[in-house]
Amino acid sequence: MKSIGLKVKYFDTSAIVKLFLDEEGSKRLRDYYNKHTSFCCAEMTFYEAMGVLKKELFKGKTKNRYFKSIEELALIGWGGKLEIEAIKMNDFSVFKEVNDIAVKYDIDVADAIQIFAILKGRYSVLTGNSKTVLITADGNLEKACQDLKIRVWNCGKVDKPDWLDN
Repeated sequence: MKSIGLKVKYFDTSAIVKLFLDEEGSKRLRDYYNKHTSFCCAEMTFYEAMGVLKKELFKGKTKNRYFKSIEELALIGWGGKLEIEAIKMNDFSVFKEVNDIAVKYDIDVADAIQIFAILKGRYSVLTGNSKTVLITADGNLEKACQDLKIRVWNCGKVDKPDWLDN
């Protein structure tokens, strides 16, 4: 029997938000998320997702949905379904590497932190079928990952690739 490995899947902000907002790709991501484990994100990404939810929902008739979404995000983050990895951005050498990634690939720092976490973070030692994956709906981040040979699924555009099963 062929081993498929246990993959850690990093979510970027756009993917986290799709768990709570109805956008292109939300259903395919939720279907995958609800049946799998081993999800992770950088701490900054986690809090950035809270900010996006605030921008989209903290108004009028959707304010209650905002509070419910934030509470659920906190529960999945602090409860372990979405592991939060702390990247020490107050270490200048880490900041410099993250910033260099952002500049090189024309992505924001929060996206660059996800790449840094995959390349140098807690699960960077995983290889072969267990190699870490980034799940995103951001085309620029997808291109950066492809250039860096990071496996990536753009859940906003395409169905889950077969290699993502675990």
